[in-house]
Amino acid sequence: MSWLDIIVILIAIWIVIYVIAIRVGKKYFAPYGPALLIKTQAGIRTIDKVSRTKFWDYFVSFFYYAVPVFGILTVILLIWEAFLILSIPKSSAVPLSYALALPGINPVIPIGYGVVGLIVAVALHEISHGIAARRSDIPLRSTGILWFIIPVGAFVEPDEEVMKQREPKVRGKVFAAGPGMNLTLAAIFIVIALLLAYSIVPANGAPVQSSINPALRPGDIIQSVNNVSIESVSALMSMSLTPGSIVPISVIRDGKLLHETTIYGVYIVGVVGGYPASDAGIEVGSIVLTIGGKSITNLSTFENVLSNYKAGQEVTITSLYNSSYHSYNVTLASKYNYLISIGSSNPGVPRSYPFLGVQVDLLGISPFDQNAYLNTIRNPLSSGVLAIFYYLGLPFYYEMPLPSVLQSSLIASPIVLNLEYLSYWLFWLNFALGLTNILPLVPLDGGYVLLNIPFLQKNQKLRNSIVAFVGLAVLFLIVWQLVIPRI
Repeated sequence: MSWLDIIVILIAIWIVIYVIAIRVGKKYFAPYGPALLIKTQAGIRTIDKVSRTKFWDYFVSFFYYAVPVFGILTVILLIWEAFLILSIPKSSAVPLSYALALPGINPVIPIGYGVVGLIVAVALHEISHGIAARRSDIPLRSTGILWFIIPVGAFVEPDEEVMKQREPKVRGKVFAAGPGMNLTLAAIFIVIALLLAYSIVPANGAPVQSSINPALRPGDIIQSVNNVSIESVSALMSMSLTPGSIVPISVIRDGKLLHETTIYGVYIVGVVGGYPASDAGIEVGSIVLTIGGKSITNLSTFENVLSNYKAGQEVTITSLYNSSYHSYNVTLASKYNYLISIGSSNPGVPRSYPFLGVQVDLLGISPFDQNAYLNTIRNPLSSGVLAIFYYLGLPFYYEMPLPSVLQSSLIASPIVLNLEYLSYWLFWLNFALGLTNILPLVPLDGGYVLLNIPFLQKNQKLRNSIVAFVGLAVLFLIVWQLVIPRI
């Protein structure tokens, strides 16, 4: 039975359960889109007990004032991203599914870790609302579970009539408690993830992420080249051997040390159609031997030699392809014009900078720098404050968790690795949920906090106008980021 068959069967069973529940069990079940709200009084007693400590007064009061500040900072971030988005070419726009932090819809969120993280984030978000309500003597009508084939969250339902009778500041505190809890959990879980990362160590060698070299496979860990020990990716990249020479290599593959031979050099792993290399007939898999008579011994010499020329100049390139030597006379294009053509608004190179129209890799492999990766998950701020965005973006590189072929590049027990990944996703989803909910946009919590700011209550017409204007501005910024890269 395929996964598609299983999914179809689960959906069919869910439809039957859904229909029966909302028709027969209205007292305990309520529809919530395609999901079911399963109501119960059991959680109320637990929330009552937890909320008795005075700690929650300090917690709720802090986030009552902090949420508007975080909301302003998040809007500033949205404005900054609105300008950055102008430089993203249409071809690089990510699918809209990436905008939703839902496992199973967003392809970068793993189902297992994602479901657990989302349940924890949503459940504690709602429980925090309940705790804040009880600290203000607002009764809870019901609590329960949000169920869609599997549990996907929880809900807490304060008595709305009593809520309306409370002061605006009290209502604001109830709304601020949810995102406050998510941001607190995000802070806790990022600390746990960073500490766990220190128990993971890099495997010795240069791991292969992808390869067009028949002697090397994804997942291999290169140990030596030409009898020179390779301890890391940087050691591999700094090699300088005769291009086109046959060299011995040793790799760890599936836990075994193997000895192979390969042709050393800078391989062409991609050719851009309509540009010099493609027009000249240079093939993917070719090894660049010389450019203008200069030997190409590694990626640095390839770039350095090429940079001595200008767009429009003719240069002779020799290569090795399928055991045959080839010579090409090519007229170099402008890298500036190429970058402009693919949508870049700031190419960052002079108009005369040369472009051959190829992607190249040493030995025809894309290596995975396990040392740099571990440095990122141990200390995200090591490369500056903005490096935190790379840490948050690791899933978009499919690096949290790592693809199975790269698992051997890290040395750690399966328990530690799974705890690391789980802690990361608990951080990531709590951060995403908290950051989303602090936005000053009704019906998000941040919007209701804004709506209940005490000094705005003197003139409800003005208050409603301010809330509507701010909400529309935030909505515009969000839609802008979804639409602009696609037009």
